[in-house]
Amino acid sequence: MRIFLLALCLSYTLFGFSQERKDIGLLAGTSYYLGDYNPGTQFYQPSPLFSILGKYNFNDFYTLRLSASYGWLKGSPKSDAVYNPISTEPFSKQLLALELDGEINFMSFDSRQHEKQNFSPYLLLGIGVAYEGSSLFPHIPIGFGVKYSPRGRFTFGAEWRLHKTFNDNIDGHVNITDIRKSFIHNNDWFGIAGLFVTYRLENSSELCPTYR
Repeated sequence: MRIFLLALCLSYTLFGFSQERKDIGLLAGTSYYLGDYNPGTQFYQPSPLFSILGKYNFNDFYTLRLSASYGWLKGSPKSDAVYNPISTEPFSKQLLALELDGEINFMSFDSRQHEKQNFSPYLLLGIGVAYEGSSLFPHIPIGFGVKYSPRGRFTFGAEWRLHKTFNDNIDGHVNITDIRKSFIHNNDWFGIAGLFVTYRLENSSELCPTYR
């Protein structure tokens, strides 16, 4: 009977531990645009952005993340630019983005072990869909960040990611100088950078009921 209870408690504990893999959190930062008005300047005309994050941690190195973001993208032609599109009207559009990303930690990380595994840089890559006021389009996010867990299942961090879109009309200007390359090379980008906080959800069944 004791062996049965011990086995029951161990299986209960292991199952509960395996389920404590989910994080929820928020990100606050900025969004900006890259395209015909702005070929390469990072953080060009930044606008506020907010995101809701949900994570599933497979282990200490790999995480799957779903996020929903709301912000703005804006731009205007530069007076000193060598090239300006024919349409030179400034624009400002709301941005709604949903994406599924994979995070790869450089170091073992677990917010429940904040005294040992409490810091790591990471890379992320994913797929997503965005709406920018006039069209819906897919995009590929790629970025990096750092995370730190001081105590109590909380994780704080900062990240920066760029999104390769499959849309050349964010700025209202479609580049048709070379139709053969337009799909790959002429599409606009947008960037997101910010600070975030997440919390590792507790599993109330982690502790064996026999010892409660």
